[in-house]
Amino acid sequence: MTDATTEAVLPPTPTPTPTPTPTPAMAEASVLAAPEAPAPEAAAPEVPAYGEFKLPDGATVDGEQLEQATALFKEAGLPQEQAQKFIDLALSREQAAATRGVQAFVDLQTKWVSEIKADPEIGGTRFEASMAQASRAIDRLGVPGLREALNLTGAGNNPAIVKAFVRLGQMVSEDRFMPGRNAAPAASRSPAETIYDGNPKQSQ
Repeated sequence: MTDATTEAVLPPTPTPTPTPTPTPAMAEASVLAAPEAPAPEAAAPEVPAYGEFKLPDGATVDGEQLEQATALFKEAGLPQEQAQKFIDLALSREQAAATRGVQAFVDLQTKWVSEIKADPEIGGTRFEASMAQASRAIDRLGVPGLREALNLTGAGNNPAIVKAFVRLGQMVSEDRFMPGRNAAPAASRSPAETIYDGNPKQSQ
């Protein structure tokens, strides 16, 4: 009896709850649920400072263009040495383009002079006399700076312009005498030198 009463009075022993074994899915879930650590703030890039850029002798750079280029250099973070290389490259391209332009001008002047000297109307044995007539027309017009303008621009060697002045000189000639027709040939000069008394760059 005593044993039966004791068994009835004592509470039942609770069954322990088993601890779940961690699985890969649980580990991933815990990682995803973990708060992210704040990323460290990136340091602001240092803005380079530029000194004076070196230029070839006689070369100049437009101030506004240089400021624009310098702003781009700073934005890209280029040091002084690399920025100088870009300056050198830009200047070399400009100089090459200018050289090509001058050479094209010289070639055109040479071509025009050859055409005038070979022209059957004003060239050949008539060349010197034709140039004298054209010069007379310039004098008779009396336009200040006309000779200089024709010489400076090279237009004084254009065959059409030379012919126009030759004909104008013939029109204003009073005695129709053609100076130089029987004279000994002078040293070779370009039409611009003969007519406009200049020293054009193309003939140098």
